[in-house]
Amino acid sequence: MAKISIVIQACLAASIFYLGFTIYSFTNTVNKVVDTYPAILADFNQTTANLDIEGWLDVANKYAEIAPKALQVAQDANVTASEVNKTIVSVNKTVSSVDKKLPQILSEVSAVRTEMVPAVLKESASLRQALPPMITKIDDIVEKSEEISRNATEGAVKGVILSPINLLKDAGSGLKSKVSQ
Repeated sequence: MAKISIVIQACLAASIFYLGFTIYSFTNTVNKVVDTYPAILADFNQTTANLDIEGWLDVANKYAEIAPKALQVAQDANVTASEVNKTIVSVNKTVSSVDKKLPQILSEVSAVRTEMVPAVLKESASLRQALPPMITKIDDIVEKSEEISRNATEGAVKGVILSPINLLKDAGSGLKSKVSQ
């Protein structure tokens, strides 16, 4: 009997421990919910603040305003469609006329392909052969132009720098000659 009593007490102790653990877990979960509740409310308030109900009402009112005009446009389109059907008959006649002229156009296109395109290709090939010597000549001209501009620049700089010195030399020579006379 003592063994049964010990087993019962152990089961009772385990049950009490499990009950305490369950109460602790429940309390902990409730605390987490309570902690996140203000954030959830803030998110909800922000979401409701961002909803533009007035804007949607304006859109709905605009649709209600536009709907009669859209119906009128649809009715006008029906009238226009019947007129278009009448026009299609005359277009069909024009198309048959174009169909008759199409072989002539195709023969002209064929002539262009057989006569003009080879001539253009031949001209293009001759230009490809003539371009490299021309480019070489252009490069030579550019190099000579650069050399000429460099020489002209150097001459201008020398002239600007040496002209005051030459003026002083000439003035000195003139004074010497007057003093010697």
